[in-house]
Amino acid sequence: MLGGPAVYSARSGGQEAMVRLHAHQGADAEFGDRFVACFVAAIDSAGLPRDAELRSALTAYMIWATRDVLAFGPKDAVIPSGLTVPRWGWDGLG
Repeated sequence: MLGGPAVYSARSGGQEAMVRLHAHQGADAEFGDRFVACFVAAIDSAGLPRDAELRSALTAYMIWATRDVLAFGPKDAVIPSGLTVPRWGWDGLG
């Protein structure tokens, strides 16, 4: 599952710190679409296997993650304390 080791989250501040880092930028949905397109291009450039299931899972995760972060894009967005790192697997958010 994606989500990273617990030690990384503990040292970096976890989900709340990641959201705070990207929040309040005023980015819109078009920005998110462009970001996902760049991510997919990076998958291609990195030479990852052409495995459809792998690419689908990675792309679905990035679409979800981008939308999650963009929800906190408005300048007045309130970021809840104690956000936990989501667990993402082959079947999506788990």
